[in-house]
Amino acid sequence: MKRYLLALWLVVAWVAMWGRLSVANVVSGVLVAFGLLALLPPGGSRAHSVFRPVAVVRFVAYLVRQLVLANVALTREIVSPRDRIRTGVIAVPMEDISDGLLVFLANVTAMTPGTMPIEVERDPPTFYVHVLHLHDVEAVREEIRRMEHLAIRAFGSKEAVAALDRSEPHGSSKAGPA
Repeated sequence: MKRYLLALWLVVAWVAMWGRLSVANVVSGVLVAFGLLALLPPGGSRAHSVFRPVAVVRFVAYLVRQLVLANVALTREIVSPRDRIRTGVIAVPMEDISDGLLVFLANVTAMTPGTMPIEVERDPPTFYVHVLHLHDVEAVREEIRRMEHLAIRAFGSKEAVAALDRSEPHGSSKAGPA
């Protein structure tokens, strides 16, 4: 039953991304949903199928804010006669999380204008990111770490969330409880 609900959710998400309800969009959504479900093992691993709604809302709100700010900065750069671009590649140490969550974070980072992940190392977990407007290395690292912590709280395994809780000093969690 869970797989059918997941298929239905995938179809709804597919149609929403196309922005128009049509027979072609629904049929292609069904094909994509069942294709994805065919690739996923039945039952799946509990550690990889975590979804915490409140934490997901926090993650999405943060992501939308970052997307808006990045687009405003990029628009300002395009229309401005001054060249304020200062590029650089920075290394961001990451938590020890699943490969799937690392890929997810790399894709989300790539969606943000002005940032492009160029390499992910597993041992030690490190994210190398090209930044278009690099004015403060630590501020960029902190933004990526914040996004990572929010993603762990939204989609990470119980073990990953517990490790994150242990690594953050009590009461200073910017990501908030899961």
